[in-house]
Amino acid sequence: MSDFLADLSGKVVIVTGGARGIGEEMVRQFANFSAKVAVIDIDQANLEKSNSEHKNKSSIKKYRCDLTSESELISTFNQIKKDFGQIDVLVNNAMFHDPTDYLNTTLDSWNKTMAVNLTAPFLTIRTVLPWMIERKTGSIINLGTVNAKAMIGSDSYSVSKGGIHVLTRTVAMRYGANGIRCNTLVPGTVATDAWQERIDKNPTIFAQVKEWYPLGRVGTPNDIANAALFLASEKSSWITGTEFLVDGGLLSGYNPMFKLVEGSDRK
Repeated sequence: MSDFLADLSGKVVIVTGGARGIGEEMVRQFANFSAKVAVIDIDQANLEKSNSEHKNKSSIKKYRCDLTSESELISTFNQIKKDFGQIDVLVNNAMFHDPTDYLNTTLDSWNKTMAVNLTAPFLTIRTVLPWMIERKTGSIINLGTVNAKAMIGSDSYSVSKGGIHVLTRTVAMRYGANGIRCNTLVPGTVATDAWQERIDKNPTIFAQVKEWYPLGRVGTPNDIANAALFLASEKSSWITGTEFLVDGGLLSGYNPMFKLVEGSDRK
């Protein structure tokens, strides 16, 4: 813990989509380690509620921003730079999720998915890169998904996140010489309110899904936040361009299948 405090104290961290779920937990944990955190979210009500009880809430500053608007995004980031003086870490966490299959995906939904999940991270990175290059340091953390590595539904969402994985590698290779690190944090199923619509349809969905996870449970926002702390810290100073799996072992194999194939499910 003291090592993270030494690494992150005073660092300026931007977390997009930081007012709920995984993003809110990331903000809480960065603030726990004395980082200064700029929280970006499109929902003003969520912004006002998020982390309101945090003991270090004075180090958290909130900004309402529609990341699909280039001008609004750039204006907000310029204000953050003015308010904090520098940007050390950028976490691209904001996302839009459409669970429908291709035949039922409208063009409007497709375009919104790409705008939030892929174009916005392109714009946020393009905005902060000159500031990081000038200081010859910076850590960029993009939130990917296991859906970009295997077909697990949510077609347009999965495609947009696949683009994020490529974007990470591109930034890491092109700007590593400038002291910039860029990594993709790849979560599996994480229990957040983003799942509420699916829970309403199937209240036992997490119990069913966890059978696919070797560790026997779905993830928590804290699981992902802890990985973000590592990627933001100097403990990961020789890690860039990676897909950092935090998936409970999901992509290591087919958990129900191997037991069936070898017959151990019948012992």
